Amino acid sequence: MGRLAERKMGDILDEVQALVRCRECPWYKNCLTPVQVSAEHMEQFRMAMEGTGLAEQARGELERLLESMASLSQDMILQSCPVFTKRLKEDAELAQRVKEMMQHWGTEGETGE
Repeated sequence: MGRLAERKMGDILDEVQALVRCRECPWYKNCLTPVQVSAEHMEQFRMAMEGTGLAEQARGELERLLESMASLSQDMILQSCPVFTKRLKEDAELAQRVKEMMQHWGTEGETGE
C-alpha cells in the first residue's frame, strides 16, 4: 500500500510540475503557431545576397523562391513550445490522441459516421 501511495503522490507531483512549467512558459496557451517569416527576415536575406556576386536575375529568382517558400511554410510548418514538444515525445499515447483528433477535425458533428 505504501508503494501505491508513493506512486500516486509522484504522479500528482509530476502533474503539478508540468502545470507550473506550462504557466511559466513564454508560449503559455499558444503551444503551436505557424512559422512566421517577417519582412525583417526577407531583408536579411536580401542583404546576404548582395555580397554573393550573383547576377541580378538569379537574385530575383532566389527572392521569389524564398517568398514562395515562406508563404507555403505558414500552412505546413509549425513552431511549438518546448514543453508541448517534450510531452508529445515522452507520451506516445498523447501524440496519437492529438494526431487522431486533428485527422478527424470538423467531422465530429457530421451525420452518417
